[in-house]
Amino acid sequence: MSTADRNPSGDASISAFASFADKYEKSTGGVTREVARMLMTKSPPLTSTSRILDNATGTGIVIEEIQKYISATNLNSPITIPIIAADAAQPMIDNLNAKIKHMVATTGTSWPNLTPITTHTVPAEQLDENIVPTASITHAYMNFGLFFCSDPILAASHIYRSLAPGGTALITTWHDLGYLIPVRQTQKALYPDAAELKMPFSESWENPDYVKEVLSKAGFAPENVNVVREEALMRHPDLQEMAETKTDLFTALIQGPAGWKSEQARQEFVSALGEKLKEYGGFREEESGAVSLKMVANVAICRK
Repeated sequence: MSTADRNPSGDASISAFASFADKYEKSTGGVTREVARMLMTKSPPLTSTSRILDNATGTGIVIEEIQKYISATNLNSPITIPIIAADAAQPMIDNLNAKIKHMVATTGTSWPNLTPITTHTVPAEQLDENIVPTASITHAYMNFGLFFCSDPILAASHIYRSLAPGGTALITTWHDLGYLIPVRQTQKALYPDAAELKMPFSESWENPDYVKEVLSKAGFAPENVNVVREEALMRHPDLQEMAETKTDLFTALIQGPAGWKSEQARQEFVSALGEKLKEYGGFREEESGAVSLKMVANVAICRK
């Protein structure tokens, strides 16, 4: 098995995330937050001596889940932990900074147990000593970001560099995206002559062994990397929203940068995708009309 050193779609991925920062959570159906919540139970204990890096922070979902976890588990032992948050997409950082500004305006601080929060707009490959000093971090998180990097090994090496001895990094990739098969089936049915839809990253990331190989090349000892699979649910209030958000997410890949030829073409895809989603084994619909789709994450727990 060989490891691709670079992801040529990395820069395009940054642009894509920048374009939907404000609707990120709706588009993902909360599934990345559910995985972020799981990470809290796999992290070493958070104490007053902890120092956190949230790499590819997005809109700050991991930070919010850290605060919730601390609030629930340290009721009688108040702690304050500094965080460095970084993301390559400026609108994502703008979104997080707006949340911090709102918290400060209403409570006088950011999140009560997480301060200061220092934000940086920077690709993970450039997370150098000036942003995160070497051996300064006890807990590093990168929730569904590494496979979008143009140079994943370099990005992971900065995580390794930043960790103090005994520190832990939790890094996630997708093992099963859930909706990818229905999207491909819909594309094939409506556009049979089109090339099969490809994700903007290698599907090798679905393989836990590949994830471990990349992280080992970045500096982690193989015996200190444990990759486990965890199920999570993408949830939407109804099938229409699930189909629409997935259609919009893949517009550039299906129809190219110019988008749909017409709104009718888009709606045709939405309708057809809804039918394919209902046929998928991981799909569930409740009496209320709310729907969910099972997805599976690879969670790499890496010790230095």
